[in-house]
Amino acid sequence: MGRWIAVTLMLLTGLARAAALPDDPLRSPMWEYNLARYLGDEARVVIDDRVALKVPGFAEDSAQVPLTVDLSAFPGHIRQLVSWVDFNPVPLLFKLTPEAAQPRLIALNFRVQQATAVRVAVQAGDGRWHIGSADVDAAGGGCTAPSMTAANPDWQTAFGTIRGGAFSPVPGHTRFKFHTLHPMDSGMVGNVPAFRIDDVRLHDLASDRLLLRMRLAESAAENPMFVFELAGERRAVRLWMRDNNGNLFERELALGEGG
Repeated sequence: MGRWIAVTLMLLTGLARAAALPDDPLRSPMWEYNLARYLGDEARVVIDDRVALKVPGFAEDSAQVPLTVDLSAFPGHIRQLVSWVDFNPVPLLFKLTPEAAQPRLIALNFRVQQATAVRVAVQAGDGRWHIGSADVDAAGGGCTAPSMTAANPDWQTAFGTIRGGAFSPVPGHTRFKFHTLHPMDSGMVGNVPAFRIDDVRLHDLASDRLLLRMRLAESAAENPMFVFELAGERRAVRLWMRDNNGNLFERELALGEGG
């Protein structure tokens, strides 16, 4: 009897949880599962158009799909961001934690294995998660395709090279763009171990304060490109990255610099 009571309570709890969640605007069967997986069973969730997630309608290259998160209309303090790709073998794309600066725009490229919904969840100061979603169609195979970078016999010569630029798109904001040469092997290709950047940090150059930290997962594309637009005073920054083999990469950048 006690076992059946426990099972009944679990079923009722699951039904109550599902009833508390908003309907998925994209009707993905992975909606409830991934919300619980990445945000937790007790997460408070709302759909919010002010979390503007932009991806192409069709991915011309499934291994290099651009993603932009525009938070310029999102009010209040941002505690963290989580992004995932519903139907990828490893859905998680990144987790980002603002520290001494608030991001207003984030962009990077990612992989898709098939047509899928893409999500970004922004946790506000009150703990509630605000969800932005978008659909991308694709021929597929981006997560299990061999790295083109490592196929070049001269790739080690330029390995870890970081190019960057910084400018102010609107008063009070500074946008930093970085491009890094790295194969970003996901570990999903036969006989090719995982070899990828998984820790990205942006520091204020003058004070060395940590501005934000990003944890990258397997869905990130090779030769990663990052764009961070920050609110606040103009500043010079230092980008610091580490891959899962312990290699470190750094680049300093001030407003008006590039190359």
